[in-house]
Amino acid sequence: MLQTDHGKKGKQPMLTYLWNALLHALQLLCVGLLPCVVYAFLMQVFSHAIRVRLASLLGLRGYVCLTAPGVMVHELSHAAFCLIFLHRIVKMKLFSPEEDGTLGYVNHTYNPKNPYQRIGNFFIGTGPVWGGILVIWLITGRLLPEGSWGELFSAGVWCRWQTWLWLYLFLTVSSHITLSPPDLQGAADGGVFIVLTTLVLTVALDGSCHFSDRAWKLLTEFWGTCVPLLLGALALTGTFALLLAVLIRKRDVA
Repeated sequence: MLQTDHGKKGKQPMLTYLWNALLHALQLLCVGLLPCVVYAFLMQVFSHAIRVRLASLLGLRGYVCLTAPGVMVHELSHAAFCLIFLHRIVKMKLFSPEEDGTLGYVNHTYNPKNPYQRIGNFFIGTGPVWGGILVIWLITGRLLPEGSWGELFSAGVWCRWQTWLWLYLFLTVSSHITLSPPDLQGAADGGVFIVLTTLVLTVALDGSCHFSDRAWKLLTEFWGTCVPLLLGALALTGTFALLLAVLIRKRDVA
């Protein structure tokens, strides 16, 4: 819980107020932004491992064709956040393999002077992470018994066609959670504006409406709800990356 001096801005020295506001802004960023960055990085690592290993097992052409649904989820995730943050989508192709390795794309424009749209760059850039997790959560709820990942450890569950469909969709979606250099560049631009906006709002509003306290409460409630889902997806993605590595090793030894 943030320790905020609830006195009015004018009742404490300005330097003390500014120092406290900056500390509160740093705490908010550590709780709100840092976990997103760390989680996106870890998902990037595991998803890239799945992508490389599936391509090794299936061949590059086979991998590209069989995981087309994952490419579409990747691009739709970018597009969804473009709409949320009022960016204009100029051109979009959900699945269009090119010789340079491009599988799909979303071209968009925005007003660089609009802070809301600039902040949106962070979520647009990292959109495939959050969109991919959402799709994984939805297919798990629909295709696995009782919507539980724990059922995967039961031998009987693998006698159901729904489980194999879930596995296919999980692998194709998770392998395309990886972010391209343009994705990362856009996310970095948005991240800078998130930092600046948090600093400005905390300094401007902490003394009058306890901005940091309200934001802290919202963030802790959000993470309390999302953490089990996010950690479960991360653990499952890492597990499949490891299992694919074992399969490739056995194939190479044989």
